[in-house]
Amino acid sequence: MRTTRAAAFAWPLCSLGLAIGVGIVVFDLLNRGHLSTLHDAQPVGIVMAVSFPILGAVIVSRQPTNPIGWIYLGIGIVVAAEGLAAAYYERSVLSGGLPAAEWAAWITNWSSTLVFPTGLALFAFLLFPNGRLPSSRWRAVVWGAAIVVVTGIVLEWLDPSPISVANDLPLATNPTGIQAFGTNLNEGPGATALYLSGMALIAMVIAGLVWRSRRAPLQERQQVKLLAYAAFVTIATLATLVAVSFVGVPVSDTAWDIPTALGFGIAVPLACTFAILKHGLYDIDRLISRTVSYTLLTGALAGIFLGLVVLTTRVLPFSSPVGVAASTLGAAALFNPIRRRVQHLVDRRFNRSRYDAEAVVASFGRQLREAVELDTVRASLFAATDEAVQPLHLAIWIRPSR
Repeated sequence: MRTTRAAAFAWPLCSLGLAIGVGIVVFDLLNRGHLSTLHDAQPVGIVMAVSFPILGAVIVSRQPTNPIGWIYLGIGIVVAAEGLAAAYYERSVLSGGLPAAEWAAWITNWSSTLVFPTGLALFAFLLFPNGRLPSSRWRAVVWGAAIVVVTGIVLEWLDPSPISVANDLPLATNPTGIQAFGTNLNEGPGATALYLSGMALIAMVIAGLVWRSRRAPLQERQQVKLLAYAAFVTIATLATLVAVSFVGVPVSDTAWDIPTALGFGIAVPLACTFAILKHGLYDIDRLISRTVSYTLLTGALAGIFLGLVVLTTRVLPFSSPVGVAASTLGAAALFNPIRRRVQHLVDRRFNRSRYDAEAVVASFGRQLREAVELDTVRASLFAATDEAVQPLHLAIWIRPSR
């Protein structure tokens, strides 16, 4: 009864998150003359104001005892509130002043600590998928995460340094800052150690999730794979942007916002919701296999193409257009052979059921070429089908000869 009463708050909280998202859109419209990029419109806040509250309410309505649903509601509301506070402060600057604008800037200064790295995001991974700690030994991680969150927020509150909401907006005064503690409390060695401790804790939680999934039953392994797939694709995209910026290519704030909003704002919570509600779990191996194989295939073909271009234009006496055309035709001709080889190797590692099934079918084909008796063929077909797809029932009907 108590659980049912608590679940009744799920959709009102979801409505609150959606209302905050609508508030961000309203302020974006009011501030549209000052919005020069997509990043200025707070896209992450808008997306998370929709995805996390809705998915959190769905989980709570189906499984009210699982705290991950409540965690998702909290993430959606906190991230959306941060975006709304930033948009409100921007409107205050553009309009000449709104009430409590400095408090809006104050909210943007510390609210993200409630989510990442050791806030709600850590507990979403730690409690996945059943909402319980893996064992009592993880209580130390819970206490460590709580200490990091509380310490980080207190430092933000007490730091009297001006608050930067956006690069093109004036600094705001911290209304809770105390000059006696000195400035830049969050930029010293202690603050750096605190942040690194938080990153180490969430890395430990994610590694622990993957490690314990190796010993878990099939269904839980598939749940973890689904969540890990969405997180890995998002992280790989962001890592690519890091590598691109590291070599000197400028990366705009919008380029960071798009994978963050689509990945962490939609793909990760959607995968987590599907996994918890146990829908569409058993196709994930095929999805992972295809993603890995086509990523490797793209890299291999790009390397071959560049190598052929260099060979034809700098080593062999071909003009640049002819060399590029010949390299394109060569890479296209190699597409199918390389794809089949890469897919075979990837299936062997990431989609073992498909690999084993193909091996069984190939073995049956070899036996079929040598079999001459009908009973032998039927027995081999029974054995191959049972080993490949493991059906609950199996029957073979053979048309009688006339």
